[in-house]
Amino acid sequence: MSASAPVDPHDKMRARDVNKVARGEQAPRPAHEYGTVSPPPPPSSTNTSNNNKVHKCGAPEKDGELRGSSYQHCYVKYVEYHRCINQKGEKAPECNKLDTYVKSSCPTQWIAEWDRERLDGKFPEAI
Repeated sequence: MSASAPVDPHDKMRARDVNKVARGEQAPRPAHEYGTVSPPPPPSSTNTSNNNKVHKCGAPEKDGELRGSSYQHCYVKYVEYHRCINQKGEKAPECNKLDTYVKSSCPTQWIAEWDRERLDGKFPEAI
């Protein structure tokens, strides 16, 4: 192949890697053995028996209840809404927008639980 011939960028990358291997700057890739599968993770890494977990956003998880990204997103918007009310008042358009989002996207039982925790002074987030 001559230097003036067009080179596919991927081929050029592969050629550079091969040249590095030839110069001893990069280790060659190990040969792939067909039909091999990586071993399973150890049981300790997949253990989910701890029922007293605390969610990333600070809210405690209930036993056996799955709380994913939608829970976290609702929780964050709920906190933002109540902070907005404290800073700007209930009539502020930004607060109304957050209120509409929380009421339309989050289950009412979550909102009721957070309201109850807030009134009891047990809400994990400072508002």
